[in-house]
Amino acid sequence: MSDISIYDLVGKRVRLIEMFDDPYPITPGTEGLVMSVGADVISVKWDDGRSLGMIYDVDQFEIIG
Repeated sequence: MSDISIYDLVGKRVRLIEMFDDPYPITPGTEGLVMSVGADVISVKWDDGRSLGMIYDVDQFEIIG
């Protein structure tokens, strides 16, 4: 991730690169909007209609907007 704080992600668009340790992961390349940030979970409303959190420092993503 870039030099921004994890808490600055709320309202940003992200693209998933890879999600680990989830039995039904989001497909890599899917984009979504960060809705909230907790201690280690970034909650995302994905463009495919799903809502699923990413684990900070585990799942890989990029900020796209």
